[in-house]
Amino acid sequence: MALLSKQFLNTLGIELDDASSEAFSQHFEDTLNSRVTEEIVDILEDDQLEQLTALRDSGNDEALQNWLVENVPDLSEIIQDEVAILLGEIVENSDEI
Repeated sequence: MALLSKQFLNTLGIELDDASSEAFSQHFEDTLNSRVTEEIVDILEDDQLEQLTALRDSGNDEALQNWLVENVPDLSEIIQDEVAILLGEIVENSDEI
């Protein structure tokens, strides 16, 4: 399920065809994941970073998510902050999109 729907983009005054809307939504998700990851990496201790890397490399998404919830107490806040920042950037630049 896309985080940004075509309908939501339309409410911001951003009119895109289906393919462009899908690509824009994917770019939003990729950017969000990258920014959240950067924030998490910045707050982890070296041993936690090694654990996180091992879990990521294992491909076990459920174990990775559980580890993040247990070891990153502000995870929800980090995600919410980054979503708000990205949405703000979209609104600010909607005329250029």
